[in-house]
Order: sequence, then C-alpha cells, then structure tokens
Amino acid sequence: MIEGRATLGRRLLWTYCVLTLIFLCAPIVIVVIVSFNATEFIQFPPQTWSLRWYRNYFGARQWVEPTLLSLRIAAVTMVLATVLGTAAAIGLTRGRFRGRRALEFFFVSPMVVPSIVLAIGLYLLFARFKLVGQPLALYLAHTVVAAPLVIVIVSAALKTTDPAIELAARSLGAGYFRTLWHVTLPAILPAVVSGAAFAFLVSFDEVVLAIFLGGPNTTTLPKRMWESVRFEIDPTLTAISTLLVLIPIAILTVVEVVRRSSAAVPAPAPGRDSLSPAEGERAG
Repeated sequence: MIEGRATLGRRLLWTYCVLTLIFLCAPIVIVVIVSFNATEFIQFPPQTWSLRWYRNYFGARQWVEPTLLSLRIAAVTMVLATVLGTAAAIGLTRGRFRGRRALEFFFVSPMVVPSIVLAIGLYLLFARFKLVGQPLALYLAHTVVAAPLVIVIVSAALKTTDPAIELAARSLGAGYFRTLWHVTLPAILPAVVSGAAFAFLVSFDEVVLAIFLGGPNTTTLPKRMWESVRFEIDPTLTAISTLLVLIPIAILTVVEVVRRSSAAVPAPAPGRDSLSPAEGERAG
C-alpha cells in the first residue's frame, strides 16, 4: 500500500514537472517556429517556411544600428559593472568596518527598486548635466542596474572561499595587491565571469532606462523593438526574439565551461616559490 502511494506520488511529481517545463518553454518554442514564417503577418503554425525575416533583420539599417549600439553599451556596462562590483564585493566581504551592512544594502538597492522609479530618478539627475540622449547616460544607468548583480554573485563566492589562503600568502610576504591578483581573484574567477555575463545580459535587454534616457537619437535594440510593437506588428520581431534567446544560451554555456575548467584545475597553493618575501615587499 505504501509502495503504491509512493509510486503514485512520483508519477504526479513527474507529471507536474513536465507540465511546468512545457508551460515555461512553449512561448519560446512558438516564437522560434513563427520566426521561420514566410508570410507578411505572424502565423502559427507557419504555412510556408523561410528565412525571410532573418534576412530582413540583418539587411535593415533600422535594426542593425540599434543592435550594434546595444552591444557596445552592454560591453562597456559589463566592464564597468564587473570591475566596480568585484571591488565592492571584496571590500564588503573582507572588510570589517562600521556601517558595512548599511553600505551593502545601499549597493544592492537598485535590484529591489522598480525600474520605472530608478529611470525617473536617473532622468532627473542626468537632465541637470545635459546627459539625456547621450550614450554616456546609458553606460552609467546600466552600470547602476548591473553592478548589484555582480556584487551579489561575487560576494557569495567570497563567503565560501577560505580566507586562510589569503592569510597564508600574506604571511609569506606577499603584499595585498599581489595576494589579490594571484590568490583571491583566481579563486573567485567563475563568479566574476558569471557576474560579467549577467551584467552583459541585463544591459543588453534593458528597455525602461533606454526609453527614459536614450532620447530620440539613441535607440537601442530593445527600445526599437518596443517602438515596433507599439506602432506595427513586424514579423521581424520573431526573428530578433529567437536570436535574443540564443545569446543568453551561448553566454551561459561559456560561463559553464569556465566554471568547469576552474573546478578541474584548482588554484595553486601559495608557496615560497611563487610568493617570496622579497617579491611581497616589492608588491606591497
């Protein structure tokens, strides 16, 4: 009797998991299928198949230029957010000072503040400096949104990293920055790469900040897609959406490869051959 109930429970659990997976993946699968439709209007299932809308996307200046701008903004945001977020995470995790918890909450607060509220606040701030409509406004705004993700991810990695290896390096004569470069950063490299990847994806996909801060002359790909949805239903959107699904998959695959590589090759323990007292004095 008990075994029969356990079997029924497993079947119900598997059924629930399969239905949940279908519910989550069905919209994506439908968009991918519709992107190969050859007609002028969106139709599911397609009656004829074609790469027409992919060619239209790569051949239309109105789509290519916003895409290149979004890639540039996302790349700059990734670098800024990774550097600032990693530095902040190290300071908040390894530092011991009053107000550390309050400062940590301040740094990650953009994650809990609604995007529309953050966009209005940044708009009022940047308008005073005449930055609205400039790419610099989007660089800074996207960094504000992306850096907290890096802080959270890197902080989690630092909390699971034994600080004794850093103390061992310092005891062998290595200076702070040499210890940071040769011991701390290699230990948290997968987290740094993950944070950089998420920063890139958040920036590339951000539309609210682009609407408020981009102005008429700075149009990112998400903003262009939003405008297209408002004024027309262009099947090119389905092709773009399919590509936007592939980008995170590719980036997360790279992150997973880096994570597995770092796990397979552990960081060398600090020894006197790599961190001599003389080198530590020069580095410190």
